[in-house]
Amino acid sequence: MPPKGGASILKAMIALAALTAAGGEAVAACQPSDGRIEVRVDALRSASGSVVAVLYGDNPDDFLKKGRRLDKVFEPARKGLVSVCLTAPSPGIYAVAVYHDENGNEKFDKTWFGLPDEGYGISNNPKIFLSAPAFDEAKFEAFHGLTAIDIKVSY
Repeated sequence: MPPKGGASILKAMIALAALTAAGGEAVAACQPSDGRIEVRVDALRSASGSVVAVLYGDNPDDFLKKGRRLDKVFEPARKGLVSVCLTAPSPGIYAVAVYHDENGNEKFDKTWFGLPDEGYGISNNPKIFLSAPAFDEAKFEAFHGLTAIDIKVSY
């Protein structure tokens, strides 16, 4: 029988190990469990503000529409890898959008022309030119357990 509190200590040690990335930088990581989507964002231009990840379901009409998200998570920005953990309701087809909220106002800022004024990225890293990508370009399948995706941020 483990000593009293042993299970809690083990859980804390596992969590601490999951937070340590190569080079000693702290990186939040998803715990391996069903319904988790780990979004890994690299090469931010600054450590200011937050990285915001937004999860959309399989309805193309909901993609990138305000109020139609399934999950939204803010993670402090930092140099190197930033990992954001989203929760999906079940295995299935999803799409993710991220943006670097450098000024910390919790909004995706745009220029007066309507173009992005902050760094952004979409699952599958589709080429974006003067309009948002289609859902079909961004969709991916999340399976049982942990699904990890990499997104490049464009400025």
